Amino acid sequence: MTEPGKLYLLAILAIFLIIPLHAQKKGYSPGTIITLEGDTLTGQVKDRSAGTFTDLYSRIRFKGEGSLLRNKYSPEQILGYTCGDQVFESMPLREESSFFKFRYHVNEGNERVFLKIVSRSEGLTYYHWEYMDGENSYVDYIPLFYRNGYDQMVRATQGALGLKRKLLMAYFQDCQQLVRAIERKKLKRATDVYDYYVGHCY
Repeated sequence: MTEPGKLYLLAILAIFLIIPLHAQKKGYSPGTIITLEGDTLTGQVKDRSAGTFTDLYSRIRFKGEGSLLRNKYSPEQILGYTCGDQVFESMPLREESSFFKFRYHVNEGNERVFLKIVSRSEGLTYYHWEYMDGENSYVDYIPLFYRNGYDQMVRATQGALGLKRKLLMAYFQDCQQLVRAIERKKLKRATDVYDYYVGHCY
């Protein structure tokens, strides 16, 4: 084979080697996982499918730094992960529904799920529990507040209906300033409730 022919063949082989590597990176973001032992591992993370029709994975994909191997992790197998600038935590959470009323129980006996941390302070965490909307096939979320040490979370809003005021007033009953602000409709959004709690309730 002539020298130009060899170079042409090497170029073709290089292209075929590069294409799979590029395809593997699709949808991955720089991130970390936190093991059950509390160790933080750095690498590439993917928690949903790429493309027009997104699908949330029940087990995230992780490729460690310098490794070509891909591992999958469920909420039972890790304490949490980061994906780009988003932070997710594994929590033992169970949704209970009765006559269109929903409660969210936190107990170590429950199945664990990944929750996205929106904001966190010393006494309160604001989560988004992401899920796939069955009718429209897009990612939606349930906004939840969790007070450290409590055995329940509370849903912050009900879509276009706004804040779930009665539930929030009961959940934060030991901070009467916040209860009055919710009752008088001074707070409109979940972030307003979070900020008010952080500023006035402890």
